[in-house]
Amino acid sequence: MAAGLLLTLFILPITLRPVVSFCPLRASVSIPKQDDALHNDVDQLIREKLGRIASEYENHVEKLKRTLEMEIELSEKTETCLLRGTTNDRAHFLLSEKLRRKRDAMTECLAANDLVVKRLLSGSLDAGKNSQTKTSKLFESIEYISSSDDDYSLLMGNGGVTDQQKKETEGYDTALQVITHTARDWTSGSSPCRDATNGWIIRAILDNCTGMDRIRILVPGSGLCRLAYDIATSSDIAKAGTKACVEANDSSVTMAFAAKSVLDMVQKQAVSKIYPFVSDPLRNEIDSAKRFNVDVFPDEEALASYRYYNMIRGGSPDLTYTVGDFSLTYKSQSKRGLYDVVATAFFVDTATNIYEYIFIMKHLLKDKSSIWVNCGPVQWHPCAMLRPTVDELRDILKASGFELITWEIAPETLAYRHPDDYGALQARYTREEGYRSLRFVARLSTVDAADDLHLRIEYIEYLNEVANGKIKL
Repeated sequence: MAAGLLLTLFILPITLRPVVSFCPLRASVSIPKQDDALHNDVDQLIREKLGRIASEYENHVEKLKRTLEMEIELSEKTETCLLRGTTNDRAHFLLSEKLRRKRDAMTECLAANDLVVKRLLSGSLDAGKNSQTKTSKLFESIEYISSSDDDYSLLMGNGGVTDQQKKETEGYDTALQVITHTARDWTSGSSPCRDATNGWIIRAILDNCTGMDRIRILVPGSGLCRLAYDIATSSDIAKAGTKACVEANDSSVTMAFAAKSVLDMVQKQAVSKIYPFVSDPLRNEIDSAKRFNVDVFPDEEALASYRYYNMIRGGSPDLTYTVGDFSLTYKSQSKRGLYDVVATAFFVDTATNIYEYIFIMKHLLKDKSSIWVNCGPVQWHPCAMLRPTVDELRDILKASGFELITWEIAPETLAYRHPDDYGALQARYTREEGYRSLRFVARLSTVDAADDLHLRIEYIEYLNEVANGKIKL
C-alpha cells in the first residue's frame, strides 16, 4: 500500500453556520528588562522552531529504520549460521522475515504520521500547501513581559527537561509528543482515559458553579487543548444555562499550534488517520500487529459536540489560547481576580516550586465562590525543586488559604494514553504503567491577594535558581 493512502483526510457532509475561527492565539513573551525595543521577530522565530520540530520527526523515522535494518541483517546472518539448510522450509517462522514485514509496515505508518506532524505544525490541512505565509500573522495579539531571562526563551518553553539543549528532541516540546497528545486527546480509542480526567473536572464545575449565567475558566497546561475544548462545548454546562468562556494556556508554542490545527479541523468537520503506537519503543510488546493499530482524529464525540454547540448557540465556543510561561503570564496585576474557575489536569506536578503555582491560583480566582479544580498524578517533572507528597500538598493548600471541598485519590488506576496500556484483558505490553489521580476542588477561605505578588514570585524564582545552582551566592 502506498504511504499516501494510509492517511486520508475528508470533509463530512454537514452544514454549519458560518463562523470565525474560535481559537485565536495570543502570546506572552518575556523580554530582558534592559531591552527597550524588540530585536527579533517573534513570528519568524516560531516558524523556525516549528520547522525544526517537524524535521526532528524525520530524524526519528530514519533512526527507527536504521535500527530495523540492523536487526534484519543480524537475524538473517544468525539464522543462516544456526539453521543452515532449513531456512527455506521455515521462512514464515523466521524472525528476519517477520522483521522485513514490520519494516515495510512501519515505513508506511511513519510516513503517515510524518504528514500528521507537518499538517498540525504548518496550520494547514494540506501539508506544505496553503500553509502560513511569511506575511500572515501567527498571533492575534502579543503581550511583552519584562523579565530577567533572555528574550523569547520562555515563549519557546523549557520542554519539561533541565537540559535546554534537549528540549526539542527529548522533552514535551517534540513531534513525538505531538503525536502522543493528539492520540490521547483527540481519538476515540483514548476516550475512557479522557473521561476519567476531563469528565470528572466538568462534573466538578457543574456541581460547584450552579446558577451562574457566565463563568470564566482558565485551563493552564492545556497542551492539545481537549480539556479546554470539552469545557467550552459541554452540553451539560450549556443546558444549565451557563456560558463558559474558556482560556487555554501552555508554555509550548508547538502544542499551541498543533491544538489550533486540530480545532480548525473540528470546525471544518475534517478528520485524519493517525498511528498512535508506531513509534513506541521496540520492547515489552506482546502482539506485533498492535503496533500498527490505526485511529482517527478528531473523534466523533468532539465533532458532534461542536455541531451541537453551533446548533444551540449559533456560533463557535468561546475559546482562546494564550502561549506563555504560566508563572510569568499570570502573576501580573492585570490577571488578578479574573477567573471563576481554574481547571488543571496533569499540571500541578510541572511546578518548579509548587508554592508559586498555589499563590498564583489564589491571585487568579475572583472571590470565595471561585474554585480550583484538579485531576491528575503527582509524579513531579524533572524541573521540580519541591516534591511534596499528597498529604503534604494538602496541608500546603490549607496553610495558603484554601478550603478543600473535595480531596481524594481516584480508586481506579488509569492508563496515561490508551486503555490497552494498563489492565486490559488483551494487554499491549508485558510492562504496564498507570496512575491514580489526585482529585480536588479547592475554594478560597480568605481573599488576601497581594499587590506585590509579581515581586514575590520573582524572588521565589531567584531562590529556585540558587537552589539548582544556576546562581552562586
